[in-house]
Amino acid sequence: MIEHATFVAQHVYGVPPVEVFSAWADPAVKARWSSGPAEWNPRLDLDFRVGGLERYHGTEVGGPAHTVQARYLDIVPSKRIVYSYDVLLDQVRILVSLATIEFARDGAGTRLIHTEQVAFFTAGDTSPFERHMTYALESLATELRGQTAAFDGTPASQRGRTAEFDEGLPTLQRGRTAAFDEGLPAPQRDQAAAFDDGMPDSRPVSGSARP
Repeated sequence: MIEHATFVAQHVYGVPPVEVFSAWADPAVKARWSSGPAEWNPRLDLDFRVGGLERYHGTEVGGPAHTVQARYLDIVPSKRIVYSYDVLLDQVRILVSLATIEFARDGAGTRLIHTEQVAFFTAGDTSPFERHMTYALESLATELRGQTAAFDGTPASQRGRTAEFDEGLPTLQRGRTAAFDEGLPAPQRDQAAAFDDGMPDSRPVSGSARP
């Protein structure tokens, strides 16, 4: 039986909407914050335009190949992005989703609202999907902090560093033993321990499921 669910996550960034939007639109920048562990040999191809396609492929060490295929349905610069996508594990489709990304001014910064309307084709716990949404927004925050530090003249070795990574582990590798949990796309799910406390702005703020 197909399980349907809706999830919403939010995060407030300290830069204006145009900069946050650009991090989704620029293929090189998006690859840095969304591609997952380097040992998976990830590849991201992005044609960011209405009707354009995005394809991600990476192979978990000792695990399945992960493929995400997306089509952009609506783009309003610095306002919203709407796209649909499916996720395949070893060429078996496990879910499809409609994703909406909204960018709203929040003081001098940006409130990003990420909504997913998902059809899951495999039974199981959907909480990893919610965690993935949260950690993706955190990874984007790290990328944006790094860009700001670069302009401020901060040494490259310190860009994008947060208290959660004081041990010196790379931001995109800490705690990642698998990028997908229970067959759900979660390139950053194992960063839960790093972000479980003190991150209210990026936690999913609503989630509902129906049979």
